[in-house]
Order: sequence, then structure tokens, then C-alpha cells
Amino acid sequence: MTFEGTVRTGRWWLIGLTLVALILAVMMLVAGQPTAATTLDRLTVDPLTAYHPPFQTFVASGDTIESVCRRLAGDDWVVWRDVLVDEIDPKRLFPGTEFRGTLTPSGALERLEVIFDSRNEVHLEASVQGILVARVERPIVSEVVRLEGEVESSLFGAMDSAGGDPELAVQIAQIYQWDIDFLRDIRKGDTFIVVADRQTVDGEFYGWGTVFATRFINDGRTLDAVVYPDDSGRLGYYDLEGQPLRKQFLRSPLKFSRVTSRFSMSRFHPVLRRRMPHYGVDYGAPTGTPVHVTADGTVTLAARNGGGGNMVTVRHTNGYVTNYLHLSRYGKGIRRGTRVSQGQVIGYVGSTGLSTGPHLDYRVTLNGKWINPLAISSPAVKPLSEDRLQRFLAHALAVLSLIIDEPPPVGARC
Repeated sequence: MTFEGTVRTGRWWLIGLTLVALILAVMMLVAGQPTAATTLDRLTVDPLTAYHPPFQTFVASGDTIESVCRRLAGDDWVVWRDVLVDEIDPKRLFPGTEFRGTLTPSGALERLEVIFDSRNEVHLEASVQGILVARVERPIVSEVVRLEGEVESSLFGAMDSAGGDPELAVQIAQIYQWDIDFLRDIRKGDTFIVVADRQTVDGEFYGWGTVFATRFINDGRTLDAVVYPDDSGRLGYYDLEGQPLRKQFLRSPLKFSRVTSRFSMSRFHPVLRRRMPHYGVDYGAPTGTPVHVTADGTVTLAARNGGGGNMVTVRHTNGYVTNYLHLSRYGKGIRRGTRVSQGQVIGYVGSTGLSTGPHLDYRVTLNGKWINPLAISSPAVKPLSEDRLQRFLAHALAVLSLIIDEPPPVGARC
């Protein structure tokens, strides 16, 4: 190889190395600049809530539609109130009712949702046409379920263990309220079966509908109850022979209480400090506990009455008169001459008059003579007509199969 060839070869190597260095420099320069993708990745966008902030509030005791609107809508509260009063029954504005929505960037109310429960809502939204209103009412899905349980200490505990809840326990107590006092008569080992309508909304438990049938064995005594409409279409409960469970008198004027003093011809009076007759039964309960009239009748007294304090007297058919003493206050609309229906609230437990603490003194007379309220032999109300009774008996056979969890017999129909 000549010298000239060597120089030419070296020149090409030098050009090649220069090109490689130039390419590497360009690549490093490009790598140091952000691409379109990396530039977008670095962009930040404020969330919508930063401009339309959400809020949530709950109705407090003493709140009204106006007070809630003043709190939420500021200067626009009158407009929102006028719409809400047309959409919401003030009686449904219970403490705890939820209000939620969003505000505009300037802080004005733009959207509002009123949540009554898991099923019912009212949605309102501000627009150029005014405030638009939409009602949301989700459908209830019903399922007939059968629950079975045994009492260990209380009906509430047993119902909870069986898959029910306090609401269902209260329904059962109301069905048997003429035959069982669930505070005095309940026994460990009592059993029950309940066939009822379990309701859900969007797959979540909503509540209990009708109790179709139930069997309660109390201290060895079997009591069956089947719901059925009477001749006027009013639902009531009947035993398997078609006899109504409803009696003229309830077993107790209080749903749940305890007997603290019984009917006696010689009892030591805790205030007067001497022995004297006690013509009633005392039920211990907190002040404000609702007192229910034990039978249909007419109020003949609703006033202060000496040692009896605030007192209500009710005249019933067949010569009976009931008296409710030491009330803290009277029920709504209760005054002399008022017609009352069995189970209606006529007052609330208190400690007025000669009393050492909150309780109800419940007294009964029959044809003017004091009788023991716990010993009343209460007749049943009007039975089903003969034609309706035959249809009920066929219905009861089908329902009985649900209670005993067996196929219905031939001829049975619901």
C-alpha cells in the first residue's frame, strides 16, 4: 500500500467517526427534549369538584324547609323554598333526612337531592327555565320468607337470631297483643314461625311488608294467626278456625313495660304512707312512653283529677270504663267527647299527681265496680260471615302448609 492510499483510507475513517459523533450528539439532544406524550403527561387538570364543590347536610331537630334553604341557598333561599314546599310534605322532614348537592363556582346552589330513604328521593336542579324537579321512586322487590326461632331471653333477641329484626318483632307482638303480654307472659323455650313479606330495594333490605301467617307457642299453648280481609275489606288476623284474634280489650295499654304494682284491696301507699286499696295495675315506663286505649270507646274525662294527676277516662260498650292516671300529657285531639279506637295513643306516661316516679296507673270498672284489669275475660270482635268463613278455611289450609313447611292439601287455596 502506498502512502497516498494510506492517507485516503485514514481520511475515510475520520469522516466516519465524525458522522457517528454527529449522530450521537443529535440523539442526545432529542432525548433531552420532552416529547408530545411526555408533555401531556405532565399537564394537570383541576377536578370538577374544585369548581362545583359538593355538600352534604342533615335535618336537625327543629329544622324547617325554610331554615334548611336559608342554610344551603344563601340569597336564593326563597326560590328554592317555594319549590320545595310544593314537593315535600313537612311532616316527612324528619331529623336525619339527608340533603346533598353541588354549588356553582360562585357559591350558588345549583343541584339539590333530598334523600328520604333508600327508595324515595327528590332531585332539583337550577336551569335557565327555573328549578327542574324529578322524583325518584325505586321499585320494591318482595320475597316471601319463612323464619323460625326460639326464645332464650326476649322476643327481640330470638327474632334477630332467626334473621328478623326489631321491626318484625314488634309486628308479631302487635298480632298477639290480645293474647300475650310479651313482657309478663314470655317464657324461655317459647318458639315461633313467621311467614312474611321481606322487601328489598336495589338488592338492599328495605323493610317488612305483610306478615301472612305466624305460629307462636307460648308456655305450651299454640297460637296461630293468618291474615285475611273481613267483610269490609279490612285486614285482620284469625286462628285456623276463623276466629278473630282481635278482642274487645288489649292485654296492656303499653306496648312494652313492666308491672310494678298489682290490683289489691290492701296496699301500702308509697306517698300517703298507709295501707289502702289499689284499684289498678301500675306499669313502670319512662316519661313520654305512649299510652294506648285498650278498647274502642268515648273519652269522658281528659283533665287534672286530684291524686290521679293528668287523667283520661274512656267509656266502652258492655258497661266497661277504663282510666289512665299520672299522664305527662294527653294524646293529639284527646278531649271530652272524642271517639277513640283500640290502640290509639291517648296520652303519655308521666308522674303527675300522687306519684313517686314515672308510671301508668291503669284502672277498669265494670258496671260501676272496680275489677282487676289483668283478669278481664275479653270477648272476640265480630267474626267472619259464614260465606267468608268457608273461603277463609280453604285459604288457611294453604297458609298452614307454609307454617309447617309441607305441600298444601287438596282443596287448599291462597
